Amino acid sequence: MRVLHINAGNEDGGARTYIINLMKGQETTDTEATLMTFEEGPVARMARDNGLNVVVMPQRRQIDLSILTPLVSYINSHQIDIVHTHGPRANFILSLIRKRIDATWVTTVHSDPRIDFSGLKGKVFLKLNVRALKQADFIFYMNPSLANYFESLRIPKRKLCEVFNAIDFKQAIPEPRRQKKFSLLMVARLVAVKNHELMLNALSKVDFDYRMIFVGDGPLMPELKQKANSLGLHDRVKFVGFHENTGDYYDECDVSVLTSNSESLPTVYLESALHGRPVIATNVGATDKVINENTGWLVEPGNEGQLITALNEAFAEYQSDELDVKGMELYQDTKENYSIERLAEAVNGGYKTALKA
Repeated sequence: MRVLHINAGNEDGGARTYIINLMKGQETTDTEATLMTFEEGPVARMARDNGLNVVVMPQRRQIDLSILTPLVSYINSHQIDIVHTHGPRANFILSLIRKRIDATWVTTVHSDPRIDFSGLKGKVFLKLNVRALKQADFIFYMNPSLANYFESLRIPKRKLCEVFNAIDFKQAIPEPRRQKKFSLLMVARLVAVKNHELMLNALSKVDFDYRMIFVGDGPLMPELKQKANSLGLHDRVKFVGFHENTGDYYDECDVSVLTSNSESLPTVYLESALHGRPVIATNVGATDKVINENTGWLVEPGNEGQLITALNEAFAEYQSDELDVKGMELYQDTKENYSIERLAEAVNGGYKTALKA
């Protein structure tokens, strides 16, 4: 089966990791996968770094329709069986050539389309993306709450399949490592939906000593730094910006945290699992499929009191040297259920359903 994955190419978050891990998993199946991006950016670079097949068909601007005919020619001449789009821009482009290609079109919805865009321009992009989704032959989605949304759009259930994030577990089993000072980590873009402010407010009200590292970049960087300073956290909280490889940060923390108001199944949970670190997470999307009382702490989104309680309990387990039990439980559960091989099998099953339709 020949599959062409298409993404705009400027993605540096969880969707990028998902695409790369899926393609790595597909190497263990009968799938011949290639990635196409519309710009030479972080997605293409990461794919090449992992030895994957990459083609760049550059657009001069985001809405550059001159690529439509070359794209149709590429898909048909390479006898692509499945075109698998990732992201609104790729969806829009495919919607314009749907009737001109011989391949079956599937797409993965990585996050909630209703919160992906903002402002008047965002409303236009949302309409275009929804229009494209309705035209796709098959839809994979990662956030279970989207099932009702798709039903409201009158997309038939036979065209839908819930999938999951995955990670490559080929590296060595993590070793327990207790930090000299209780160390917390959040890897997330500095945008409103991640709700870093909730974390800062909670940290200002705990009584124990700690070190907090925020990894990620985004428009809220100046505002969040000012917030940390105003709360008197400047000597314990550090913003280190975006980092391509975050492994060392996980190795140097005791607990990772994610306080998002909305998520599907974030890669950061799996990265934390890969390093044997338990997670404090807000109970959104598919989070409760991975994080529970045995692998970390679940708190309701926006609930500062519950977050403070979770932080205090995590610190108590740090003091009694019990955090590694949760961390290794998370590692074992995730390795069994969220490997790239399992993901590839699930997605290939969806391809076969789409081809039969």
